[in-house]
Amino acid sequence: MNDLIEAHYKEAKESKDPEIINNFLIELGNNPKREYLNFLDFFMNDLERQLYNKIKLNLIYVIGQIGNLTPLSNDYLQFLYNTYYISDRWIRAEIIQSIEKISKKSILDSNIIELIGNALRDDYFPVKINALKIILNLKNLPELILKSLFQVLNSKNSEVLEGCERILERFSLDTNLIFNALNNRDNYKILKSRAVRSLLLIRFKSIFNLESFRELILNSQWDDRFKEKFLTEIDTFQRILIKNM
Repeated sequence: MNDLIEAHYKEAKESKDPEIINNFLIELGNNPKREYLNFLDFFMNDLERQLYNKIKLNLIYVIGQIGNLTPLSNDYLQFLYNTYYISDRWIRAEIIQSIEKISKKSILDSNIIELIGNALRDDYFPVKINALKIILNLKNLPELILKSLFQVLNSKNSEVLEGCERILERFSLDTNLIFNALNNRDNYKILKSRAVRSLLLIRFKSIFNLESFRELILNSQWDDRFKEKFLTEIDTFQRILIKNM
């Protein structure tokens, strides 16, 4: 390993100056290598709390930079998970950016999937947008994510809706799967009329699939007012499809 990097690590490890530690972490992040993971354990686990709070943003940045190159062990994912729930929106945003990088090389465990679902509902816009980007890196779309995605479909923001559209088009979600996800734990109650229209527009581009979806809802045990909302939107969209044939 580079002797200069080793010397900088020793200096940062022995320092009580957050600027020295942050400069070292930025140095690692600007030229990330797998072997640099060996430096991170001390800063993750052994710094006094006041000093740690002043360097954790750059620590999270380095984890993401290295995770963009190579798979990470669960220790680093668990660190990000634990940190997310006790952090302000700036730190949460950096964590989600790091997970987006990590998701290209590492398998995300159930805790991180749960975190992504929660991030989709975050009030801070950059967190929400980067959570949508993470989902596009997944091989499958977990049902837990689908529930959160239904909530995000209620958004009026065009960038958020574009992210939802890319996800719904990226994964093969057949009519039964979508209905079952809506039916599970009364998730159908989440969608506002605008979100129902967005879902129909993205996933039901043929009259045949739309009619199958309509029959499933018609025969469901959903509360009448929610059932009526879906059926009204389906009938309207069906007329548009027929008109454009």
